[in-house]
Amino acid sequence: MSPKDETKSQKTLVEHARGIAALPGEKLAELKAFGAEKLEQTMAAFLNALPALRQAGYELREFEIELGITPKIIAHFMPLAASDDEIAAAREALRDNKIGASMLSVLRRAGDVHRQVKVPGFQCAHMEIDVGVIPAVRLRYRADDAI
Repeated sequence: MSPKDETKSQKTLVEHARGIAALPGEKLAELKAFGAEKLEQTMAAFLNALPALRQAGYELREFEIELGITPKIIAHFMPLAASDDEIAAAREALRDNKIGASMLSVLRRAGDVHRQVKVPGFQCAHMEIDVGVIPAVRLRYRADDAI
């Protein structure tokens, strides 16, 4: 590489570094706006899904909102008895609600595990689901004397 080419590369790197240094404020504002918009969309889908989830046997007990780059809702459900017809009707009601349909799907799988896990002296306190880009569910167990 000739000295002339090196100078050109250094300028490009310096200019690039200055450009990157100017981005955090702009990008942070963009991320905040994106996060707020995503939270609003997720919250609307979440709230619209609650009646169908209740019909399918999942009663919302409480929820949290986690704020971050990708905000999410953490919902705590108690499983209730539901018939196959009620579950099918809930699935149909959630057909156009991707977030609600995903929630029902992971809650159903967690319910299958919940029915298999038997630990003497413990019972399921609730099912906790992270409602976000990729839903995740946790089963929380408590000692019988703590419930």
